[in-house]
Amino acid sequence: MELYEEAADHLGPEFDTTRHACRAAVVKSPALHYLAHYSSGVFDFGVDALADPPPAPGALPGGTRREELKRLGRHLTFQANALDRSLREVRTGRLIRTVLHTEEGALFCDSVVPAEHVVGLVLDHGGTGPLFGHPAVDEADRAVAGLATALRSELSLGSLNPGGWETFGEPVPLPGAEEREPHVSVGDGAASACASAARARDLQVVAHVAGGEVLAMADHLADPSLGPFFKEITVDARRRFYLGFLRELGDLATRLNRAVRPVVGGLLLRAVFDVEMGAVYYYRLGPGEYAAGVTIAQSRVGEADGRMSALARLLTPSGS
Repeated sequence: MELYEEAADHLGPEFDTTRHACRAAVVKSPALHYLAHYSSGVFDFGVDALADPPPAPGALPGGTRREELKRLGRHLTFQANALDRSLREVRTGRLIRTVLHTEEGALFCDSVVPAEHVVGLVLDHGGTGPLFGHPAVDEADRAVAGLATALRSELSLGSLNPGGWETFGEPVPLPGAEEREPHVSVGDGAASACASAARARDLQVVAHVAGGEVLAMADHLADPSLGPFFKEITVDARRRFYLGFLRELGDLATRLNRAVRPVVGGLLLRAVFDVEMGAVYYYRLGPGEYAAGVTIAQSRVGEADGRMSALARLLTPSGS
C-alpha cells in the first residue's frame, strides 16, 4: 500500500510516536483511507491511501481533496467541542467519538484527550444495506477507536471504550429489565415501534421526529436497574433534556450534512455522538424526518446502534 504523508511545519520529534501509530493504523486497516491528527483544532499531520496524486511542486494550496479534508477535520473538531458543551448538561461525560455516515462514506472524529483528536475517513461505495454493521465502515470505526485508545495509553490513561467495541457482544445480565413497560412521553403512529425498540439494558430512549417536532418518544430511564446512572441528575431532568435535544438534532444533522457532503459525498444518513457514558444516535428516514435514540451504558453503545439501525429500516418510507 502506497501512503502519502503530510506534516505541519510546527511538528517536532515529540509527535514521532503518535505519527507512527497513525501510520500503522492505516496500514493495518485497508478500509481506513485517510487519518489526520489535530491539536486544539489545528492540523498536525495526516496519512492517507487516497488515489489523489501528491501536490505538484509550487501548486497553490487549498484546492485538493486533502486540503478539503484538512478543513473539514478542523471544522469537525470545533463542532465536537461545541456539542460536548451541550451534552455536559445531562451528566454523561465528555464527547469522545463522532461518526458521520453518508451515502458514500463515513467520517470519524475520536478524542484522545480534550484538546487532541484523530479524524478518519472511509470511502464506502458498497451499495444498500444496514447502516450499522457495514464491514468497511465498522472496520474503519474500530481502527480509529483503537488508535485513540492506544494514544491514551501513551499518556498512561485508560480506555474510554469508544464505540463500545471492547465490550461489544458481551452479555450484560439485567434480569427482567426489558420486560417492563416503557414511559411514553408522546405518541404517534410510530410510538409502538419506538416502545418496542427501547430496552433498559442498551437503548434506553427512542424517538421519532418529523417537521421539527418529536412525534413519539419512549424510554426506560426510570427502570430500577439504571439507578446508579442517576446520582447527579433526576430521571425527569434527563427526560426533559433528551426531549429537547432530540428535537434539535435534525438542525445539527443539517449543518453537518452541509459540511460533509461536498467532501465525503451523499446525504448524511447516520450520526453517532458517543460520550463517556453512552451515545446519542441519528438515523435519517426522509426529508425532515429521523429516528433518534440514546443509550447511557457505554458498554452497550454498539448494541444500541444495531437496534437503531433496525428501527430505521422499519420506519423508513419506501422510496426515501
